[in-house]
Amino acid sequence: MSRPRGDHAERREAIARAAADAIATSGLEQVTLRDIAAALGVTTGVITHYFPSKDALVAFTKAQAFDRHLARAREAAAGAEGIERLHAVVAELLPLDAERRTSWRLLVAFHGSAVGSAAMRRAHDRRMRAWFAFFAELVAPLGVTDAEATGMAVALFVEGMAVHLAMMQPPRPAPWQRAFARTQVERLVAPTTTP
Repeated sequence: MSRPRGDHAERREAIARAAADAIATSGLEQVTLRDIAAALGVTTGVITHYFPSKDALVAFTKAQAFDRHLARAREAAAGAEGIERLHAVVAELLPLDAERRTSWRLLVAFHGSAVGSAAMRRAHDRRMRAWFAFFAELVAPLGVTDAEATGMAVALFVEGMAVHLAMMQPPRPAPWQRAFARTQVERLVAPTTTP
């Protein structure tokens, strides 16, 4: 990756993808700009041309990871209706393959870093509000009594399940993940669903 060629936004995204892989593998605190540069075959100067600091790169990388999760969820929602719409979204978010496991491990690293950073906590809060609102929108047509609370419950369940399964070795098989998630989501939604 050389600095003079290509689109600025594309280069930032390529650097963020390399940072995501490095963070998901080694942890946020252990990864340096030098590690990320080495993975890309560039100097740290190339990275600092696009990101003034590791913190700026980390913030951008977290935003990219969360936005990818939300975009995938929205795409899955577009193809179904009713409870199947909710199940499609949940299944899309599960760590069913190596790419999704890496993405969830990355978010685990960011959650840990948010503890000591007010800026990261604010960014996390904004993104979680969008996450909760999206799930409330998914459950509202299902006849639940409190779409906001039920949506939050489903969102927290999905995130918790995905985070823990992403860390398990060996990973749980995809059919097991889908079946378990389906059962639990039905339980979360069923108590307040009207016939």
